[in-house]
Amino acid sequence: MAAVLKDKLPLLSKSRFMAGLQCHKRLYLELFQPELADMVSAAQQLRFDAGTRVGELAREIFPGGVLISEDHRHHKEAIESTQKALSRNVPAIFEAAFLHNDVRIRADILVRVDRDTFDLIEVKSTTEVKEAHLPDVAVQLYVLEGCGIKVRRASLCHLNKEYVYQGGEYDLQQLFSIEDVTEEARELLPHVLVLLEEMRQALWSLEPPEIKPGKQCGKPYPCPFTGHCHENLPEHHVGQLPRASEKLLLSLKEEGIEDIRDIPATFAGLNATQQRVRDCVVDDCVYIDPYLPRVLGRLEYPIHFLDFETFNPALPVYVGTRPYQVIPFQWSVHTLTEDGKLRHKEYLHDGLDDPRESLAKSLLKALGTDGPIVVYSSFEATRIRELAEDFPHLSKDLLALLDGRIVDLLKLVRDNCYHPEFHGSFSIKSVLPALVTDLDYSGLEISDGEQASAAYMEMIQPEMSNKRRKELRRGLLAYCKRDTEAEVRLFNYLRRY
Repeated sequence: MAAVLKDKLPLLSKSRFMAGLQCHKRLYLELFQPELADMVSAAQQLRFDAGTRVGELAREIFPGGVLISEDHRHHKEAIESTQKALSRNVPAIFEAAFLHNDVRIRADILVRVDRDTFDLIEVKSTTEVKEAHLPDVAVQLYVLEGCGIKVRRASLCHLNKEYVYQGGEYDLQQLFSIEDVTEEARELLPHVLVLLEEMRQALWSLEPPEIKPGKQCGKPYPCPFTGHCHENLPEHHVGQLPRASEKLLLSLKEEGIEDIRDIPATFAGLNATQQRVRDCVVDDCVYIDPYLPRVLGRLEYPIHFLDFETFNPALPVYVGTRPYQVIPFQWSVHTLTEDGKLRHKEYLHDGLDDPRESLAKSLLKALGTDGPIVVYSSFEATRIRELAEDFPHLSKDLLALLDGRIVDLLKLVRDNCYHPEFHGSFSIKSVLPALVTDLDYSGLEISDGEQASAAYMEMIQPEMSNKRRKELRRGLLAYCKRDTEAEVRLFNYLRRY
């Protein structure tokens, strides 16, 4: 990696400050080598767009406010516009721009209390205040008060998870919750200067900081440089140990162990699953407990294999739903009969209305009243239980699906099986190609659940062309069908092992 020569540092900002809190290497790369970032997926873009829309709605709570429209590339002009708005005595300013001690911010909402005093409101598209939000508010307080702005109260505005959409325009007073975090943010202020200085020291280096991948790569947010930082790791990096705690990873690091193959057989601290992973990787062997084929072999026919696709919009789309409520819109069922025949049924909601009730009715018809229902994780059972709560007239029949019929193949695999090519993941996308080498998810237009959610969100947009809607529908049907086909193939492989 080429050294980065510099005679001055770029300005820090609240987003860069938050990046630096997560990892100094992430901050360095964002400022000096942004081209190394992973591509933004359709699902990620969907989340970004939802956050933007949530921020826009939050402004409507404060009528008469002024939006500072200059973008981040024109911060100087945005500061000038902010100063004009401050002098005009407007009731609120949105995206107000400030610069203090080489740190620039854009405050989501500044609400005027009196001529010289304001309330700061940071908007988040979450349904609760999180610890990671507090430094975001603290650095804004630091800059605002450094610029001479008196802040009476600092709050976080987030979505209210109890709000139930009644149709039409959102009831903004009910949709949002505003929580005072002034005390918590002020407690962090003494640390802000120290943290900023630490970040600047890291940025003066000619090379990115030497920071090994770890828990910080996904906490509190997925790092956009994960792909870059993981590309030179050992094939069986210790981070692949399932549910490895920070304590365990630290103890391995202290022993200089980065590769699972280098973990001694006598190493203390591994749980039973982690020990199994270590042994399979070291011995390059597959482990399948004899219990697994026995329990699968006892299942009575017909055997159904079920998979749902869902989406969970930040802002509720259908009457009677809440922010981030999980909405199933599609299912696939493969049914295996005693004579070895396999039939397939599927449902993908075709319309702009709420898909849940028609989906539930079609599912009941497809699964009937007998035969085990094989799923991969507890996800489908949870969705069925939610449908039973939402549609009382279907509750008895839906709950009957859960009465001794559900077989969680994921749990059985996790407890009784390991292949070195799982690389620590028991996701069906990892397990399938390792055990069933002639089937995977390559070649599909949609190849994971997040893409499926994004595709459905796109498909239900009223302005969507029929051609594009048909393309999305074809991709969704193929993907969901592949999921249950994968369940069938895994089931057959493990049952006959």
